[in-house]
Amino acid sequence: MKFTTQAADIVMQDLIDCLLAEDFFGREPLSILSAGQWRQAHPQAPVLDGEHIWEWCCDAQERRFISIALRPGITQQWEKVPGTAVLARQEEHWVRLSPVEFMKHVFTGMGPRFADNEKGLTLFLEVLHISIWQTALSQEHQVDDTHLMARDGATFFRIMEQWASLRDRPYHPLAKAKQGLLQSEYLQYQAEFAEPVALNWVAVRKDMLQGGEGVTDLETIYPARYLLPADLQKSLAAELASRGIDETHIALPVHPWQFEHVLQGQLGAEFDRGVCQRLDFQEASVFATSSLRSMTPCFDSADYLKLPMAIYSLGASRYLPAVKMINGGLSEKLLHQVRTLDPVLAQTLHLCDESKWWAFMPPQATLFDEAPRHLSAMVRSYPQALLDDPDCRLLPMAALGTPLPGSQRHFFDEWMSYRQLPVEASSVLTLFGELCERFFDVNLRMFRLGMLGEVHGQNAVLVWKAGQAQGLLLRDHDSLRIFVPWLERNGMADPQYRIKKGHANTLYHNCPEDLLFWLQTLAVQVNVRAIIDTLSSVYSVPVTALWTTLRTVLETLIRQIDFDDAARAMLQRQLFDAPRWPQKLLLTPMIERAGGPGSMPFGKGEVVNPFQRVAHGG
Repeated sequence: MKFTTQAADIVMQDLIDCLLAEDFFGREPLSILSAGQWRQAHPQAPVLDGEHIWEWCCDAQERRFISIALRPGITQQWEKVPGTAVLARQEEHWVRLSPVEFMKHVFTGMGPRFADNEKGLTLFLEVLHISIWQTALSQEHQVDDTHLMARDGATFFRIMEQWASLRDRPYHPLAKAKQGLLQSEYLQYQAEFAEPVALNWVAVRKDMLQGGEGVTDLETIYPARYLLPADLQKSLAAELASRGIDETHIALPVHPWQFEHVLQGQLGAEFDRGVCQRLDFQEASVFATSSLRSMTPCFDSADYLKLPMAIYSLGASRYLPAVKMINGGLSEKLLHQVRTLDPVLAQTLHLCDESKWWAFMPPQATLFDEAPRHLSAMVRSYPQALLDDPDCRLLPMAALGTPLPGSQRHFFDEWMSYRQLPVEASSVLTLFGELCERFFDVNLRMFRLGMLGEVHGQNAVLVWKAGQAQGLLLRDHDSLRIFVPWLERNGMADPQYRIKKGHANTLYHNCPEDLLFWLQTLAVQVNVRAIIDTLSSVYSVPVTALWTTLRTVLETLIRQIDFDDAARAMLQRQLFDAPRWPQKLLLTPMIERAGGPGSMPFGKGEVVNPFQRVAHGG
């Protein structure tokens, strides 16, 4: 019960903040009362701490109202006061609402807006419920964070992936929900629980496979070579030989959940024909990373694994289509090019090799067909030198923005200890400044050349070396965003991404401001904001001091990096002078889509400029 209550509080905070940031209740000013006015109007009401109370009529006919304590925010106009209840009243009968009950009231109050989308509303409530109980399971678990710096590089990295998984995508109330997982499966497959996952394997006919650019020869470049130690490779090869298919088929790893729940429904006919064959081999155990379907190696290796897993997360099915990996390969080429164009990036931008992949692709299929995308595998190779360097540690940045339940631990503890810095606000601000300097130096240098990576906290990995933020390691190259005119003026070319006709894309952008959207949203509003809030909570550092440090770092970098005058003026205007910033809309698009295929649904909205909020005192 304790953890369910905590989980409901966490989800409720993100839920209300997200709805307010998205202007879900309309663009008109909220009906805000002072605490004194509200208490005078409702002397019998339960205690509701806060200087500002928002009272919203959710059902005029039934005279139902909701009261929420708000405070001015930095990244949005208003945010819920943490730790406070959400109250509903009819006359003077008061009830404390759960997140699901709150959204039922909201949907009643917004009835005309969603009149024709009962499916979307039902799905939203279902996912909200899942998010709470799965958050509760994660909050109850204790990640083993003891002796962090004494661990080898790969073990440290795995622990930090578990840490990052505890929160998933910050500020998204539905982020923890993994639709399709039973409780036992969630406890088995979610990264933070550190349970070994025994992979299944499927043999696929060679002439039905498409491969990445790193797969130059199926005879010598196949998944088992990278994912299994020599003895297990022999065991798997022996089963293929015993079935008489060692010359005609190649074994692909499959997540056990996908093996059990998805393959028959999507590819049953192919199994009936023998094109695909389920194998008995199940001797390789891996661990999930914060991405759930990306897995650690089962032995000492820099080769990790990414698989399709058709659960729904953040409103999207997590399959792994060939077209995404083709686009990722095109992006990877650009990323290698950009390292040659800037000597600083050559040292500080690190890349995973994602060129080795295999995808089921029968002759009659297209890149955009549903069934083939459920049987594929990628070997993601991390730079071996980074994992082997005893002075180096890899940290998914999400781990820096994720509080440990019931703990005041943070990686900055280790960092301050290594640097022999006193555990105080000035030290936290120093290290945060260094972290931001490295992170945004890489991103702004890439931006100058016409591209930005997928730099939310899960995909952006900090390279920490001997007490310094040495660089940034990027993975998931299929989401590289580009502005072609700036690529071309720097000697690069349009990669010609494969995009389904008639479908919106988030890879190409029509102007630099549109490309900058991803820096403002994923890099600042999600990734670094989560680090700011976590550092403030753990070390009692004012959030305003951290935001001020971030602004100073950005202003300095924009002066120092070789932007032309027009680009520098645009950055000044968009980041500091504009009263409004763009933001990713999350909840409204999810409700409107009501499930279905595709990547994470989102739209574009506006919020306040955080730097102006800090400068003007909120």
